[in-house]
Order: sequence, then structure tokens, then C-alpha cells
Amino acid sequence: MSKNVDLNTVTEQDLERIQGVGRDHAKKIVEFRKQKGSFKSWEDLKEIPGIPAHMLDTLKRSGLNIGGRAA
Repeated sequence: MSKNVDLNTVTEQDLERIQGVGRDHAKKIVEFRKQKGSFKSWEDLKEIPGIPAHMLDTLKRSGLNIGGRAA
């Protein structure tokens, strides 16, 4: 994935394409963002019920950024 893609704007479908994420986790991430607002840091993902700790590393390695800041 391009390093120009922000976790705060990425689509559920794009998240699903990241190996190790899958449909259920992608949906949880996008729904959490819709309910709680933009992610400020990678640590915010730890607040999502059912998201395993290793998912942070998976998303960081995928090239996503948060607010224009790479992992």
C-alpha cells in the first residue's frame, strides 16, 4: 500500500487487502473511526475490541500513516 494512505481515510475494502487484516478487522477499524473520530496515534487502535496487538505492526508495515506521519 502507498505510504500516502492515511488510516483516517483508508476504506474498509483497502484494509481488507492487507495481508493479515481481513474483513472483520477492517470493519471494526472503520466503524470505530466513524464512531470515535480520527486516530491520533497507532496506540488508539488498542481501544478497538477484538483487534489483536500484532495488528498494529501489520498495519504499520503495510505503509499506512496517521495524519501524514509514517509509523
